[in-house]
Amino acid sequence: MELATVREKFLQFFQSKGYKILPGSSLVPENDPSVLFTTAGMQQFKDFYSHPSEAPASSVATAQPVIRTSDIAEVGDDTHLTSFEMLGNFKFGEAEAYKMKERAIKEAWQFVNLELGVEKERVHATVFKGDDTTPTDTDSEKIWTELGVRVERAGREDNFWGPTGDEGPCGPTSEIYIDGVEVWNLVFNQYYKHSDNVLVTRDMQKSIRPEESKYVDVQFVGLDTGSGLERLTATLQGKTSVWQIEPFASWVRIVDPEKEYESRIIVDHLRAILFLISAGIEPSNKGRGYILRRLIRKVSFLESNPQIPATILAEVRTFYSNQYQLLDLEEVLVVYKKEHEQFEKNLARAKAHLQRWIDTNAEKDERSITELAFYMYESFGFPKELVIEYLVAQGFSVDAGYFEKLFAEHQAVSRAGLAGQFKGGLADHEPQTIKHHTAHHLLLAALQKVLGNDVVQKGSNVTSERLRIDFKFDRKLTDEELKEVEAIVNAKIAEDLPVVQEEMSKDEALASGAQAEFGAKYGDTVSVYTIGEFSKELCGGPHVKKTGELGRFEILKEEASSQGIRRIKARCV
Repeated sequence: MELATVREKFLQFFQSKGYKILPGSSLVPENDPSVLFTTAGMQQFKDFYSHPSEAPASSVATAQPVIRTSDIAEVGDDTHLTSFEMLGNFKFGEAEAYKMKERAIKEAWQFVNLELGVEKERVHATVFKGDDTTPTDTDSEKIWTELGVRVERAGREDNFWGPTGDEGPCGPTSEIYIDGVEVWNLVFNQYYKHSDNVLVTRDMQKSIRPEESKYVDVQFVGLDTGSGLERLTATLQGKTSVWQIEPFASWVRIVDPEKEYESRIIVDHLRAILFLISAGIEPSNKGRGYILRRLIRKVSFLESNPQIPATILAEVRTFYSNQYQLLDLEEVLVVYKKEHEQFEKNLARAKAHLQRWIDTNAEKDERSITELAFYMYESFGFPKELVIEYLVAQGFSVDAGYFEKLFAEHQAVSRAGLAGQFKGGLADHEPQTIKHHTAHHLLLAALQKVLGNDVVQKGSNVTSERLRIDFKFDRKLTDEELKEVEAIVNAKIAEDLPVVQEEMSKDEALASGAQAEFGAKYGDTVSVYTIGEFSKELCGGPHVKKTGELGRFEILKEEASSQGIRRIKARCV
């Protein structure tokens, strides 16, 4: 079943069930400064969950383009996309949660089983298992069981959604899996979360929220569902990657089938670029414009054939123009070419500066190269993700930790006015990110204590939303092991251990027992962070002063990252 066919079947099915089909909203959210882009189909309907009488209909369905920035660095693999289509059906002003869940689950099951032709044996569902904040969703569990569909309980990371931004409707979810792949998420908006100490009670009256209260029951419950069209289509076709389905496979072949990874990035970014420019966004150094600039410059960096961007933009526009409002190709190319040409000039200047630096500097140690990399970023508009990649390709070694330290100092000055605007997952050096960075050290040490010293870090990503660690281990962790790791980290937080930073030679640091990330490159002089007698690592920082600042640590998810590599996501609250 082709992508366009799945989209059409979805909209026609829900129209037959009494839902009003509405167009997708702009990628620039209206009256919602808490997020950069539209990241979910329900975003345009956010206020209707609290004020259902203002909704255009009590039941609506859409196909919505979305942009998510948190995984831009992962694009090129089998699953991640910057822009994708979200299918969704929504209900506002429902009086009873159970009846709404029953109808929503039965409609979803009918669509999957009868319209898409998926046998029951291929399907299972998950429901929220409950925690100290909100109870188990026994309603959804009962409904799925009565339908004869296998059901499992899962935690908040997987089965509790929302809100988008700092506040809004939220609630337990029920996820639908086909062949073990999550393809549809049903969100039951039973609660409303606020970003400050004000809450809305069931009768919609505002009052002061107790410190321990984060969620409040709403007078009217609502439904919000989302299914990634590309992933759903790939699963229905028995494919393991969205890049194996049409039209994506053909677009990659147009770029360069011999360089599939780079071609995927180029196609993905150009598709997002088309939608962003059509939404009225122009390249800049701030906010949404920075994301667009970053995407255009990445394409310019990867693609040497000047005909490819125009060709792919034309192909993408032709495919989507019947479904979404997009600018004429020439209007898009004017914006793209202007930014591309400016980057080409900056790149030429940066390369010239690099050559002059090479000719006049006999010493080319890692620290000096890293400072050069930062200068190229700061002075020539060379995106920091690309400048490191470029210098490494030229045979130089860059200290990523030191670069981040320089970048953090630069951010503190030049981006102070943008605090809090990059909550879609972009790395920053805000206080919460720094807490997560320190907790990352505690987590690695705790994993080694529970699983053995053979555990080696293989990658990481730290944002204000959560921390992520990839580590070498050949099996799934048990629930007991995860609980023990979590308990150890929280115990070290409770001890309020000092976090001490020292500068020393790399050899001296390693001899002292400090751990280095596998595969990472370090200069002759390194920074070492010691947390009590529990953790000692080579790291560029920054970190909190004492572990007591971290609050409570909780593991959100444990999963496979690749063969022999496990991944844990966690956060401090």
